[in-house]
Amino acid sequence: MKRKILQSTIRSGAVLAVGVGLAMGLPFAASAQQVRANWSKDAPFAQYKTYEWVESEATNHPFYRQYVGEYVNYALAKKKGLRQVSGSQNPDLYVTYHFTTHVTTDLDTYGYGFGGGWGGWGGWGWGGMGMGMGGMSYSQTRMDRRVMGYLTLDMIDAHTRKIVWRGEAVQDDVTKSGNAEEKQVAHSVYKMLDRYPPKMKHY
Repeated sequence: MKRKILQSTIRSGAVLAVGVGLAMGLPFAASAQQVRANWSKDAPFAQYKTYEWVESEATNHPFYRQYVGEYVNYALAKKKGLRQVSGSQNPDLYVTYHFTTHVTTDLDTYGYGFGGGWGGWGGWGWGGMGMGMGGMSYSQTRMDRRVMGYLTLDMIDAHTRKIVWRGEAVQDDVTKSGNAEEKQVAHSVYKMLDRYPPKMKHY
């Protein structure tokens, strides 16, 4: 029963993560990578000392698991003072991640024109030519497909079964990463966990 409740939390969190990731895709498309974090203002972060990994069902690239686990464990242990334990040791937090991809298409239209002209004819296909009183012009639209990657790291309170902290990283084109996947994952993880524990603002 305990595991079913936890998996329900992970699944609902994964759906939210993917939805937020797709929504984040458009404004983040202009830069190589963006990272952000959100958290529960009521969570007792100072009391969290231990964590256990749990698997997510919403990861379509299990290949990245080796990188995510390694760098999260290092950051939590060496930089945040958290200790990884097993479920029988009653962890304070459950940690899970979701990595998904989304294919998007960029449309790039360009053209030129020059003076003098007469009559007119229309364009065709993705490119077109036109002539009129203002001169002659030409335009063409190029379609570029790329694969955006969304990495989400969740921390779940083991007692309340609620997500208390979430880090999100968006890579605008994982297809151009070459052999830099591990470096990109490390960079994403470290930038996310720089925001853990959150610095509370008091107004």
